[in-house]
Amino acid sequence: MPTLCKVSQDPLIFHSYNFGHIYTPVKQLAPYIQKGKNIHIVLTLNMSIRPPQKIENLARAYHHYAKRYPWIIVTVLANEPEELELLRTHDIRSELCNQNCLIDERCYTIRQVPKKYDAISNSRMASYKRLELLSKVNNCALLTYFLDPSDYDYEKRILPHAGGNNAACPNLICPQIDSNGWHWFDTNKICEELSASRCGIIASKEEGACFAAVEYLLCGLPVVTTPNIGGRDAMFDKDYVIWADPDPDSIAEAVKKAIALPISSQEIRERTIEKIRNGRKTYCNILNAIAKDEGIEKDFMTEWDSFYVNKMINNISEEDAITLLDNSGVKTHYSLLHRLHNAHKKLKYYIKRYIK
Repeated sequence: MPTLCKVSQDPLIFHSYNFGHIYTPVKQLAPYIQKGKNIHIVLTLNMSIRPPQKIENLARAYHHYAKRYPWIIVTVLANEPEELELLRTHDIRSELCNQNCLIDERCYTIRQVPKKYDAISNSRMASYKRLELLSKVNNCALLTYFLDPSDYDYEKRILPHAGGNNAACPNLICPQIDSNGWHWFDTNKICEELSASRCGIIASKEEGACFAAVEYLLCGLPVVTTPNIGGRDAMFDKDYVIWADPDPDSIAEAVKKAIALPISSQEIRERTIEKIRNGRKTYCNILNAIAKDEGIEKDFMTEWDSFYVNKMINNISEEDAITLLDNSGVKTHYSLLHRLHNAHKKLKYYIKRYIK
């Protein structure tokens, strides 16, 4: 399922995210897009490409598709300076713009609820999140979700209710779980739970820019983080972020320090919004430059409300993505064979994920 947001009709600009395999959205959609006027795709990376194998795979895919489909022009957004350097070293058209400037501050707000947790982690149930490092944090809540069957195996290592032996975090509080199983929380409920905590924790060593990093801050929470790669540091500030070594004792001690920080929730939020707005100016300047390359002078900051959606994420099916392209005047070819093939892929995914 690609994510595709339309940014501009003239020139044609779309925003997409690389979720899952390297260069996924371009690989999915490019074969259906026929030669015509230039189409620009601004691509955000959801995971770090600093490991050598990842940048090499990305570069290989980028140049393959650029050569085969030269009318599809991709600009990759780096979440941190080290990524930008790698991308440009590999001759990938790229700019520095951290994805967290695209979070809607109107969606994540401070709620006036009593504090009931010392700490909270809003994390996928996946091994790279290193949730076992939270084992010594007192009164710690976990908000979580599952994307892959392997996540359920990891859950057994972390939580006793999942059926694993010697669970790493037997004392984690899981507000989404009751006698009827796991429940999805919408954004409103997530904000309530975050606001009920005294700090947020991120323990991964390597991922992307991590939306939760800024969701915590917008809800007024100081953050405890481990050293990492991927770009989540972009919106951080020494006045409300505590760094911890990647071990349970260090993280537990960092939580105590974060709780004691002499800064209000409102100030954390306001300073974060200022950083977000600066990032959006950078984002719009990138769009302006793309338009200028096509001989069009535009100021996308003045058009922001016409194209902006939270995180610039619009998850749609391949068929709906093709419809969006068609409606934008893009020449596409999406045959019945392609439709049947993708329907089969979706069925296989459903069986793998939900039928045990």
